[in-house]
Amino acid sequence: MIKVSIASTSNRTEGVTKALQLIDSEVTIPDLPVMIKPNFVTTSNQLAATHVDSTRATLEFLASQGVSKYVIAVGPAIGTPDSGFDNYDYRALTDDFDIEFLDLNTDDRVPVPAFDDQLNPQTLYMSKRLSESYVVSVCPMKTHNNVVVTLGLKNILVGTLSGKEQKQKIHKGSKAINLTLAKMAQHVAPDLTVIDGTVGMQGNGPIDGYAIQSNVVVASHHAVAADVVGLQIMGYSLDQVGYLRYAMQLRNLTLDDLEVVGSSIESVRIAYADHENLEEQLTWPLKDDWQTDFNRG
Repeated sequence: MIKVSIASTSNRTEGVTKALQLIDSEVTIPDLPVMIKPNFVTTSNQLAATHVDSTRATLEFLASQGVSKYVIAVGPAIGTPDSGFDNYDYRALTDDFDIEFLDLNTDDRVPVPAFDDQLNPQTLYMSKRLSESYVVSVCPMKTHNNVVVTLGLKNILVGTLSGKEQKQKIHKGSKAINLTLAKMAQHVAPDLTVIDGTVGMQGNGPIDGYAIQSNVVVASHHAVAADVVGLQIMGYSLDQVGYLRYAMQLRNLTLDDLEVVGSSIESVRIAYADHENLEEQLTWPLKDDWQTDFNRG
């Protein structure tokens, strides 16, 4: 069974701490650099970005596990990393932790497989240092304009693409982006996920939505499982979110393989308002033998 924790709270620091403590027996940190990846899709809208308190609570947990040095890495689609670190008060973290701040948009690159709008193979490039690190995804709970929800896995797969032109290349229609994210997830995924839904974004996420007080934090050492629990809390089903359904099938997992600890999904579920183009997003399914297309990549 794969353990996923849910902490019900209106205090994000307490929620992140509790959610991580509930799975501390599952967390094993190898002798690798530890990279924290907040979601800074834009650097001028706090609701769209990972709150510094969530990141601080995650750093404190990692410190309790023996980590002493950290890389905090972002690659914004809108704005610069420096503006985000300044605007969201991340610089103050260096008062208590040994941190290197990294711009993923200018990092050395490694190739990852993807698909174009005709579902033909293409190559994208993402951060080399990401591939060499123990990666912690710390992200807000948000709806999305292409793939229904954006949570811990997508924060890594898109947020660490090296350069804004790479982020543009991944958005090639509902069918292609869902297949691409599932393909990329076979090569890279967070080692630890924290999803902060104390205040989430509903409606036209990931940037133009509005707040929802959902009072929940989710954590897991399994990247796909964390997001599958998160999407259910938001009121969605696995069959609506293509890249996560593909990822589950590729790993031969079902919902019965997930063990939720802490609060139950039912006790914290709250319906997020859909993105206005949800109907178009739900055109992602391919024919029954979708793995034929997948295996071409």
